[in-house]
Amino acid sequence: MIYTDYAAAAPAFADLLNPAQRILLLTHVNPDGDAIGSMLGVWHCLRAMGKTAIPLASSAIPGYTSELPGIEHVQVYSRGMPLPEADLIWLVDTATLDRIGQIYTDHHDTLAARPLVIVDHHVTNEGGGNLNLITPQSASCAELLFRLLRAMELPVPPEAATCFLMGVVTDTQSFQTSSSNPQSLRTTADLLEAGADNQAVVQAVYFSTPYSTIRLTGAVLETLQHEDGLYWAVVPQALMRETGAADEATDEATIRLQRVEGLRAAVLFKERADGTVKISLRSKPGIDVAAIAKRWGGGGHTQAAGATLHMNLDEAQQAVLPVLREALAHAQ
Repeated sequence: MIYTDYAAAAPAFADLLNPAQRILLLTHVNPDGDAIGSMLGVWHCLRAMGKTAIPLASSAIPGYTSELPGIEHVQVYSRGMPLPEADLIWLVDTATLDRIGQIYTDHHDTLAARPLVIVDHHVTNEGGGNLNLITPQSASCAELLFRLLRAMELPVPPEAATCFLMGVVTDTQSFQTSSSNPQSLRTTADLLEAGADNQAVVQAVYFSTPYSTIRLTGAVLETLQHEDGLYWAVVPQALMRETGAADEATDEATIRLQRVEGLRAAVLFKERADGTVKISLRSKPGIDVAAIAKRWGGGGHTQAAGATLHMNLDEAQQAVLPVLREALAHAQ
């Protein structure tokens, strides 16, 4: 069953959640602030209900989430780890189970055998759970979850509100994205009234940037290329090693890239240690980068999407740039 409205979905979610005692919380590989904030916010709410919840990250969590209340309870999966026992799986900010990376590779049969609920806001989500709440109009998964939990009349402790606020702030870039809307601002006000620690989130996101990230961002922007409103930059593994930057450090470069005057579309090519290339796509309204990302098994939002390409950096640029050029030409 797929719902698009949190109020309509609330009774069905309550019916499925109430008998569950152990709930495994999952989110996408290479999680961002919305993924971790959403997962940890739900964890706090389930704990307040007396449930046993297990938040399991598919890969390392971003450094700016390291001070969120309860973050020490988030386990980071490693290859071959046993899957925690649970009678329900709750997937947040993620379209499909295969987007949880190595967890899915190691345990897909076990995962498929358990009831699955999905709450997500990505336009590419087709609803693969037993129960789904998918609202692409929501600017963040965190705000959608907060609204759902409130509609279910469940407790939202201050610690949960802080985690959800992290999701809202990071996914909207403090309300700079085109998806930001009046509901986002109302949700933020409600989260603050629920006890969210705004200053803790602001300090973590905007005033704790590692020196290595600053070095990497400067070096990446030096490689910036452009033509007719299309901008792109490349991040080889050698540069990651040279600067000592963490994996999420390239997010800062992507943010800087999309702010260039005259930009219509942008892509950041990041070489990963396993030889694959992650592309981060951004665009102005009228250019659907989520559809472009789907060509390589990725997804996301209409103006912000990504994918992993199983090819080297040169091959990735040769594959992606012509597609972006064509999209820009058709949008003229």
